[in-house]
Amino acid sequence: MELRQLRYFVAVAEELHFRRAAARLHISQPPLSTQIAALEAELGVLLLARTRRRVALTPAGAAFLPEARAILAGVDAAATTARAVDAGLEGVLRVSFVGSALLSIVPGIVQRFRAARPLVQIALRERPTSAQLEAVRTGIVDIGLVRPPVQADPELVTELVLRERTIAALPAGHPLASLRRVPLRRLAAEPLVLFPREQAPGYHDLLTGRLAATGTVPRVVQDAPETITIIGLVAAGIGVSPVAASVANLALPGVVYRPLAGAPDTELVVVRRADDDSPLARAFVAAALDQSSTPTV
Repeated sequence: MELRQLRYFVAVAEELHFRRAAARLHISQPPLSTQIAALEAELGVLLLARTRRRVALTPAGAAFLPEARAILAGVDAAATTARAVDAGLEGVLRVSFVGSALLSIVPGIVQRFRAARPLVQIALRERPTSAQLEAVRTGIVDIGLVRPPVQADPELVTELVLRERTIAALPAGHPLASLRRVPLRRLAAEPLVLFPREQAPGYHDLLTGRLAATGTVPRVVQDAPETITIIGLVAAGIGVSPVAASVANLALPGVVYRPLAGAPDTELVVVRRADDDSPLARAFVAAALDQSSTPTV
């Protein structure tokens, strides 16, 4: 049974006239009659009763018609879906991100992407940088948003989407909170609350290396994997922390933020597999780059 035979049968069944059905299908009448006869032979039933004056559906034909229509509609829907997925207008995109990115450009990226592709589902999940790189590499997720530097990997491609200042998160009553700008050497001398090194080794080493360059050995008194936990610990007076400027959007009672003189900028990069040229991945990266052109802090 061929799809064209089903289409031919539906046309004749709706027109109840071979010549009109042939004109509708843009074919001549003989091949139309031949294909209908072949369909009936394959099914072993008569679908259409033909006389010199009229064409009518047999009971078998009347029962077959809605099923044939459903099959054709399903095929058409499948083709439409395939084209939409190929064009990046439908499908599922799996995105992971570092927690602090949720306080900067992630909401805007997702908003832009959804507005342009409302039928695409975005599966979002927070992950540490190291876990994201492995998830992207192995295909568990399609896109990652991580803090560099990251080790060069020929399997991965990264693009910078955000650069922002590093600032100091301080307990509200801390002596450094009275300063308009905190020198990095002063922050380095304080007890620090920081994310674990294994979470983002490159970024952790960048921060602690810059702190150590002031001549003071950094003293991390508490590790915390999540940004909100770090800020909560700072608010509780456990220590101070160098954080991305967008973290200041997390206005918890008991914590204040100050510019941090001499600190390295904090960057955010989008990472994807080098062999992933899918339209969804390209569209998300484009949305990220568009969003990065809008100041967030």
